[in-house]
Amino acid sequence: MRTKAWVSYLLACSGLLLIPLVGLNYIHLNQDTGTAYSLMTDLDRQIPFIKGFVVPYLGWYGFLAVGFLYLAYRDRSNYFQTLVEFIIGLLLCYGVYAIYQTTVPRPDLAGSDWLLRTVQWVYSSDEPFNCFPSTHVLTAYLMMRAYLRSVPIAIRYKIITAGTAVLIIASTLFVKQHVIMDIVGAVLVAECVVYVVSKSKRAWSIGSIAAGARQDELERGLKQ
Repeated sequence: MRTKAWVSYLLACSGLLLIPLVGLNYIHLNQDTGTAYSLMTDLDRQIPFIKGFVVPYLGWYGFLAVGFLYLAYRDRSNYFQTLVEFIIGLLLCYGVYAIYQTTVPRPDLAGSDWLLRTVQWVYSSDEPFNCFPSTHVLTAYLMMRAYLRSVPIAIRYKIITAGTAVLIIASTLFVKQHVIMDIVGAVLVAECVVYVVSKSKRAWSIGSIAAGARQDELERGLKQ
């Protein structure tokens, strides 16, 4: 029985491979197309660069991995719903990048400590495009929403997940990878996707129950 459970769990987790597969579009779109808009506001210019926030910024990778793996173990239905939300949300963001490319100016870095070197690595690894909406924010926010709506997950894990997600979202501003509008856009996309997927899931569940009831009535009629 335990072997079957592990096989089922691993098969469910294999669906996570869809995320890097879809992410190949990001690499293709993350380049200068000749026209890139800036959504920076005066408020963004007042937000300081804080090198220490590169830690939660990169911690995003582990956050999503652990979040998905535990969700698949503890709340399988919610896991699949969240995975669908991720795929749809990412595709919507990539669609925006394809038709409305934005950029964020980066600060000149002075110093050579490990935090600044890490920020420099981030800058060299990720071109300053594909900014609006932020996929960093989109995915962190969707993971937070998944945990907050889960019934089986303990409240302490919900608090940890929400706090970490907020820290990651803030880090996109403090390491100057995104601006406020990038965050607003990502949250709006996430909320729209959650609404549509939740409504579709509810409609499908109701349809399945109705179909099952009709099947039971038909079988009872045949037995009479």
